[in-house]
Amino acid sequence: MINAFWRIAAVGVATAGLATAYGADEGLSWLTRMANASSVVNYSGTFVYHNRGTSETSRVVHFVNPAGGVFERLEALDGPAREVIRTNDQVTCYLPSIKTVRIEQRNAKLVPGLLPENLAGIGESYRVRLGGIDRVAGHECQIVVLEPKDSLRYGRDFCAELKSGLPLRVRTISGRNEGLEAFAFTQLTIGGSFRRDRVMSKYASKSHKWRVDRSALSLVEREVETGWAVTRQPPGFRKLLEVKRSIAGRAGAVAQIIFSDGLAAISVFIEPIPGKRPVQTLTHQGAVNIYTRPLADQLVTVLGEAPAATIMQIGNSLERRSGAAAR
Repeated sequence: MINAFWRIAAVGVATAGLATAYGADEGLSWLTRMANASSVVNYSGTFVYHNRGTSETSRVVHFVNPAGGVFERLEALDGPAREVIRTNDQVTCYLPSIKTVRIEQRNAKLVPGLLPENLAGIGESYRVRLGGIDRVAGHECQIVVLEPKDSLRYGRDFCAELKSGLPLRVRTISGRNEGLEAFAFTQLTIGGSFRRDRVMSKYASKSHKWRVDRSALSLVEREVETGWAVTRQPPGFRKLLEVKRSIAGRAGAVAQIIFSDGLAAISVFIEPIPGKRPVQTLTHQGAVNIYTRPLADQLVTVLGEAPAATIMQIGNSLERRSGAAAR
């Protein structure tokens, strides 16, 4: 469920004409408002996430405490009962069907469609323009369209609530104008004062004897040069982060390199092959493509919200840096 909430969703909105310089500036201004909304706006409601023929309905409560901190409660309304509580960077997932509580540290936004706070570089890879005014969940919203300048990334359109800038609908489309993912509120209340009881788990009193999984907290992360490089980095994508992680239960450290074009993020993971040599695979989950391949004694996994060709270009051009020792 959490993976789905990280998706930025989509389908094209037919609007005529190219963006003027003024329109592009206005569009970027709206993107900035959307990116900042989750840091300043309280809201609660129900949203639906669509992914190539499947859908999930969830209820969310999001508060920004004036005294400091972000608090969220997310509950799945379809399928097995699941609930996620976020207090700043601590995320606790309650899974009653297996009587398990999972605790992680992550800088995560639980609602899909919320933009990264750093939008630098978007204009290099996308044409940004304003569409018309629409209505979502009873609220008027401004359509903002991002058209990719090449085939290396997907298009997106947003509909942002007029007063707060909160994204009410987000859709992602392929180069063939196919809808890949879509997220939209169906009921939404914006505003209201912080109430601790609304972001507390309804399973808190029932879970005292459940298994508590804190394995993710034992992860040790170091920002270092990993000894790997992408020799054919897709235009517009820049390296944001390069780290090594020691994970409980893994024999060796896992290297991770993250690239972004200002909107889409692509992660590259390199780790020792755990057992039998795997075969090369390419799969997808909504707008996220996942490519794995063996490389010498390492397993390379590349995943991100970008076309398969982009993901594979990164994976196939990964090489050890000159002089880097095998690990």
